[in-house]
Amino acid sequence: MIDFKPSGINHITIRVNKMERAEEFYGNILGFEQIRKMGQSMAVYRVGKEDTLVIVEAETSYDPNSRDFRIDHIGFYLDSADEVDKMSNYFREQEVTILSGPANRKKGRFLFVSDPDGNMIEFFYEGE
Repeated sequence: MIDFKPSGINHITIRVNKMERAEEFYGNILGFEQIRKMGQSMAVYRVGKEDTLVIVEAETSYDPNSRDFRIDHIGFYLDSADEVDKMSNYFREQEVTILSGPANRKKGRFLFVSDPDGNMIEFFYEGE
């Protein structure tokens, strides 16, 4: 068994159908502070002191017959890039489905896995 003790949930990512409408709701109606915008289809909002909500426009938003709204994934923060790799090795040993990674990103390292019901979970480290 791996010694995994997250300090909390860092972020939850949800899919939305219309980015502008979602930004109006989360930013103006709920009053969450937008702290980052990535292109036209992703925005990050601060919720409380340290938590974040990420909204991402669904790939199927152009088709009204295939509306897509759901939680995309939950992200757990790890203390180092090395811990991401250790989690990856542990998941392989436990025959957990690895969806992506471990891989580097601009400021850190990430790994996406699937729980038994297909829910996506991210484990990541992000430096300064």
